[in-house]
Amino acid sequence: MKPLTNWLVVTAKLPRQHKLALASLSLLVGAALMWQPHPFTSSHDRQPVPVSSDTQSSTAVERSEPIEQGLEADDPALTVPEDALEKDITSEAPRTHQHTVTTGDTLGDIFSQYGLAISQLYQMLDANEKAGDIRRGQKMEWQVDDEGRLLTLTLYQSLKYRDQYRFDKGGVDYKRLETKGDVEKVTLIGRVNSSFYQQARQAGLTPNQIQNLVSALQWRFDFGRQSHQGDQFAVQVDKEFIDNQPVSSGAVSAMLYRAGNRDIFVYRHSDGRFYDERGQSLDRALRRIPTAKRYRISSSFDPHRKHPITGRISPHNGTDFATPVGTSVLAAGDGVVVKARKHPLAGNYVVIKHGREYSTRYLHLHRILVKPGDHVSMGQRIAQSGNTGRSTGPHLHFELLKYDHPVNAMKVPLPEAHPVPDAERPEFQRQAKRAHQALSRRLNG
Repeated sequence: MKPLTNWLVVTAKLPRQHKLALASLSLLVGAALMWQPHPFTSSHDRQPVPVSSDTQSSTAVERSEPIEQGLEADDPALTVPEDALEKDITSEAPRTHQHTVTTGDTLGDIFSQYGLAISQLYQMLDANEKAGDIRRGQKMEWQVDDEGRLLTLTLYQSLKYRDQYRFDKGGVDYKRLETKGDVEKVTLIGRVNSSFYQQARQAGLTPNQIQNLVSALQWRFDFGRQSHQGDQFAVQVDKEFIDNQPVSSGAVSAMLYRAGNRDIFVYRHSDGRFYDERGQSLDRALRRIPTAKRYRISSSFDPHRKHPITGRISPHNGTDFATPVGTSVLAAGDGVVVKARKHPLAGNYVVIKHGREYSTRYLHLHRILVKPGDHVSMGQRIAQSGNTGRSTGPHLHFELLKYDHPVNAMKVPLPEAHPVPDAERPEFQRQAKRAHQALSRRLNG
């Protein structure tokens, strides 16, 4: 304290104008120390893209698993095995993913929910500065490669116009496409000799059309397992023609599949979804929370998570719930258990396949209550949560995968078993009945 006392005595003896100068100098030095310079920016610098509020920095929330021990989304031990039909579908064309924009969605939110690369969103904005102008109810669809990077993305602006983005190593190609011509209903007919997929291709259906039908009927009929030689099918397609020449493969509007004495019929409503002839949904619902009550989320879905020290991307492909050891874990939906075993990082885990589109994973379990091959119902008790594998504390790691790609189970729209709205159902049933009769006549003909 003595040097400070001496300094105060000296300054007290200074003339008044010197005291004022010294005080001013002290203020300037203090301001300089407090000032933090900002990096130089220009009007051409890229602006941040809004993303979901649940995407947090690596140090902002409690982590339930060591970041450096991140699980790979395509770890063979955790993946759902493909059957012959799935291999056929993906052999000629990538799967098409779909999303309908909901209130509050931004394009950045959607990319985050589905684990799409934000760098490719920036490419879209470079190609079309209005790419981010989306609205509630707008439909979009995309295809990704084996690494989850976009190949194509289409935003439907109206029935007439759609924006299409095609990606390659050099960037993105953007086009505004317009629907023109006359749309006519065309019926394609086939009989299963070897496999449904091969006969559907021979009948004139595209891989994407087959994929849409297989997905629509995934809960009613398994084309890979239940179709047999001699089965018949008739598909009604709305094709666009210009000067009597087809200019598009068209959209499937109805299908009748005859398996022995059993008829399976579906009809597409104006909302783009398929229903049965009565207007009942073909879907089975999925739940977001795989426990009887809500538990605190200790770590959110974050496909772009960075290690706080190395800066390397270490994705967190699921949602972690801070559940005590022994908490009942419930199946997120009806499905078949395809894996139930132990993994060095995941600990005791269960994988359930829900139809052909979705699958779920439940990791770090204390006890497994099901075995491979078991059919489970939504809400059925399948395990007890625990702290096995590479884990920093008791929790349940829950993953939702759509066509084998991790998505944010807390955010993405989930299938719901809602029928055609009451006000629209009578007209839907009349149209569906006419289509059913027309296709049945073609098969009987």
